[in-house]
Amino acid sequence: MQEGDSVYGLAVRFDTTAEEIVALNKMSSPDELTIGDIILIPGEPPPDLPSPNVIPQPPAGVGFVMPIEGACLPNNDDLMPNAPREYRAGIHEGTDFFAGFNCATVLEGTPVMAAKAGTVIRADHRFTEMTKVELDALLARSKAQGFTDPEGLDRFRGRQVWVDHGNGVVTRYCHLSAIPTAMQPGAEVEAGDLVGYVGDSGTPEAVTDPGTEIHLHFEIRVGDSFLGAGLDKDLTRQLWEQAFSPAEE
Repeated sequence: MQEGDSVYGLAVRFDTTAEEIVALNKMSSPDELTIGDIILIPGEPPPDLPSPNVIPQPPAGVGFVMPIEGACLPNNDDLMPNAPREYRAGIHEGTDFFAGFNCATVLEGTPVMAAKAGTVIRADHRFTEMTKVELDALLARSKAQGFTDPEGLDRFRGRQVWVDHGNGVVTRYCHLSAIPTAMQPGAEVEAGDLVGYVGDSGTPEAVTDPGTEIHLHFEIRVGDSFLGAGLDKDLTRQLWEQAFSPAEE
């Protein structure tokens, strides 16, 4: 069970019903689930824990390029998926590109590029930053729930562009300071095209101490989850390295 999952969502994903999932898992209610629970799905084999010696086939494909010129994956696992985010009682669902951690200069206004060819499906041209009251309420809600709900996660990602690459794979470019006018839903982009500029939008620091949390938060989404969800740090990094490996010609 991952952040944002529900019995009803799992039922739709695996073409079953909420009632069958509840019965199979001997639950009294669909609302019993908590993050980290292992859920059995009717008709699906029991889940196996991933072996650190097995590298799965790239679920997002290969051939992605870094969204910032000259960048590499971060040298700190706290900037990779699944790292805890205690301030909002959640986990990280993407990879962060900060100055000093990613082989490249990352400053406010640094160009952000499409990681692969695709179609823009979201561009937050009318984004407005949180107020202190909204931030405090959102943080309090996350801590009271024990997790960050999807609405909260979306607010924390700030100004965003999403690009659909087909086959259920979408990249998200978050905390942007600005987005080019040409980035509109339906626009086609190629790998390396400009999609936005690095900023700190959506971060708590954008409200409390602007300019101190400048970075790009970049997600590779696969279906309704994120690349590496639930895996250990080594296997997660291997999957991301696979995604940025060259495509075969």
